[in-house]
Amino acid sequence: MRTRLLLVLAVLGAIVVTGFAIPLALSSADLRTRQFVLSRDGDLQRFADLADNYVRNAGPGLLLEEIAAYKSLYGDAVVVVSTRGAPAQALGTTLNDPEVSAAVDRALRNERSSGLELLTPWSSPTAVFAKPIGSGAQVNGAVVIVASTEGPREDILRTWLLIAAGSVTAVAGFGALAWAVSRWVLRPLDKVSQRMQELTDSLPFARAAVTTESGALPPLAGEAAGGPPEFRLLSKSFEKMATTVHASTEAQSRLVADTAHQLRNPLTALQLRLDLLEPQVQVGGTKSHQRAVGETLRLEEILDDLLALSVAETPRARQVGHEYCLPLPVVRERADFWAETAAAAGVAINVQDSPAEHAAAVRTGDLEQAVDVLLDNACKYAGRGATVGISVDSDDDASVTVTVADDGDGVLASELPLITRRFFRGTAVQPPALENVNPGGTGLGMSIVEALMERNGGHLTTGETPGGGLTVVLTLPVAQEGIAP
Repeated sequence: MRTRLLLVLAVLGAIVVTGFAIPLALSSADLRTRQFVLSRDGDLQRFADLADNYVRNAGPGLLLEEIAAYKSLYGDAVVVVSTRGAPAQALGTTLNDPEVSAAVDRALRNERSSGLELLTPWSSPTAVFAKPIGSGAQVNGAVVIVASTEGPREDILRTWLLIAAGSVTAVAGFGALAWAVSRWVLRPLDKVSQRMQELTDSLPFARAAVTTESGALPPLAGEAAGGPPEFRLLSKSFEKMATTVHASTEAQSRLVADTAHQLRNPLTALQLRLDLLEPQVQVGGTKSHQRAVGETLRLEEILDDLLALSVAETPRARQVGHEYCLPLPVVRERADFWAETAAAAGVAINVQDSPAEHAAAVRTGDLEQAVDVLLDNACKYAGRGATVGISVDSDDDASVTVTVADDGDGVLASELPLITRRFFRGTAVQPPALENVNPGGTGLGMSIVEALMERNGGHLTTGETPGGGLTVVLTLPVAQEGIAP
C-alpha cells in the first residue's frame, strides 16, 4: 500500500505541477516573443522614416550609416526597396533570399507582417519583419529586417529551465510529503498487525487453531480478498487471532465441562461409600460423617454450576423460531415454582402485571435458568421478612427488561461490582439455614446469568434497591421475527 500511496500522490503532484508549469512556460515565452516583436517593429518604423526620403528622391542621408550601425550592433540584416526607381539597399542579406523576397512582396502590397507567432527554444534562428514605406494607400517602397532570434530563444530556454527545476523541486516535495503521509497512515496498521501476531503467538493452541488435520496451514479469508498488502496482512493477522482465540475459548470451556463430568464418577462413588458407612459410624463420629456428606453435596453443586456455566458460555448460532418467548409467563411460572422455598425462607415473591408486553429474543430455557438463579439468591441472602418484586417492561420497542428487586439485606457497595465474578461470595450477610438447601452457594450463579444474557445479545446490570436491598436487571433485545409456536 505504501508504494501505491506514494505513486498516487506523486502522480497527483506531477499533474498539479504540470498544470501550473505548462501555462507558465507558455506565458513567459509569449511575453518574450511580444517584447522581441515590439522591439523590431520599433526598429522598422525608425528605418521606414529614414528611408522615406531615399525611396522618393534617392537621397540616402543617414540611412546607410544607420543600417551599418544597426548591423554592427545587433547583427541583423536590413533591406530597403524603392518603387520610385531608387536602387535597393541590402546589408547582411540579398533580395534573392526567398524569405526576404516574400516579405518584400507582402510589404509592397501594403501588408505588414512579421510571420512570427510564438518563439520557443527550437524555433527558427531568424525572423523576417517587413513594413511598407509611404502613407495611406501610396506605397513607395519597403523595409525588411532579418532579425536573429538567438537572444529571445536563450531567454526563453533559461526561463523554461527555471520552471522545470521548480517543477522537479515541487514534485520532490510532493514525494516527500507522500512518504511522510504514508508512514503516518500505515504506522498504526503495522503496529496493530505486530501486536495481533504477538498476542496470537502468546495464546495456547496458536498453531493448532490454524492447522488442518493434514498438518497444512489452510488459506485464511484475508488472503483471498484483494486490497493493499498491509490490509491483507492485517486481515490475515486478525483472522488468525480470531481463530486462535476461538479455539482457546472452546478448549477452556471443554476443559471445565470435561473436568466437571469426570469428577462426577468419583464423587458418586464417594457419596455411595459414605451412605454405606453411615450405619457403622460411632456416636462420636456422627458429626464428622454429616460434615463429610455435606461437603460432597457442596462439591456436587459446584460441579453442576460449572457444567451450567460451561454451557452458558458456549457460543451457538441463532436459530430463528426457537429463541423467542414472552417473559411475563416465564417469570410467573418460575415464581410459582419457588413460592414454597421462598415461604420456608420467610421471603415473599410478587410479580407485577405488565400492561404491554413484547416478545424477547431469548430462549425460554435460558430465561428460566436466569430467573431461577436470581430467586435462589433472594431466598438465600435477602433475609426473613424480605419481599422480592419482579417486573417486565419494554423500552421503545428496542429492548425488554426483567427486573428482580428485593428489599432485604442487600450487598455492600464495595462488593456490588464483584457479584458477577466467578466464585465470589459476599461477606456482609450470613444466609439462613434452610432444609435441603446449601446456604453457602458456589459463587457461580451470577456468572451463569451474565453469560446467559450475553449469549442472547443482552446484558445484566446490578444496583442497590432504594431503601436497601439488591436490584438485578436483565436487558434483552426485542424479538423481531415473531414468536415460535
